[in-house]
Amino acid sequence: MFVQANAEQLPLRDQSVDVALVNGIFNLNPARTAIFHELSRVVRTGGAVFAAELVVRLRRSQRARMNENDWFA
Repeated sequence: MFVQANAEQLPLRDQSVDVALVNGIFNLNPARTAIFHELSRVVRTGGAVFAAELVVRLRRSQRARMNENDWFA
């Protein structure tokens, strides 16, 4: 089953998830603590959380930042 929801309030029972796939919600979300709490609440003991985050390590030029095709715009 796949569920799409706000990460801070997952509509799932406690300990009901075997694997959680998380994509790009930690870096810029001010509710980071609530997200971690929800993940720990819903993922079963022995379950897994897989997360992917993009991290920009170098300052980018103004021109690059203004490009409408830029993922980080």
